Amino acid sequence: MSTPGEFSSPPQKSGGSSVLVIILVVLGVMFLGCAGLCGGCYYLGRNAAQQIGTELGAAVELMPSMMQAQGLVLNDPQVVQKLGEPISPAGAGNPIRQGSGEVKPGGETFTFSVQGPNGTAEVTASAMKDLGAWKLTVITVNCSDGTTINVPIPEGDSGPEMQFDLPDENP
Repeated sequence: MSTPGEFSSPPQKSGGSSVLVIILVVLGVMFLGCAGLCGGCYYLGRNAAQQIGTELGAAVELMPSMMQAQGLVLNDPQVVQKLGEPISPAGAGNPIRQGSGEVKPGGETFTFSVQGPNGTAEVTASAMKDLGAWKLTVITVNCSDGTTINVPIPEGDSGPEMQFDLPDENP
């Protein structure tokens, strides 16, 4: 004869372990997704910060030439005659560098706008680095009526010079 329980079905499992496996898999996928998202944000943020630093450094390095070009345009007799007095920078008034990334000692171009009572003009200027100093090479004023004026650059003028007083090595 058969013993009791010999032909009976085995006890059923609770199913708790399969739910635990599903929860662990979901948590693992969420962790990997968050780690990937944070890593991507870090990478993009670092690259953006480096790019901003490069552009800011270039703007600071070119600023004396940009300001010199602006001053020459605002005081040029032909530009004053064409646009009228007073002439002032238009819009934000800040020169905008045309390139990006590291400055190119062989030449950089920047633009800005000016306005007077008789019209507006877009100015394009170029500068190159010569013996460690940036020097303007060309300034072109394109007036709103189509007139082009080439602003002369004073001979040997490379903008404001900076001098540093260094201490003597021998006291």
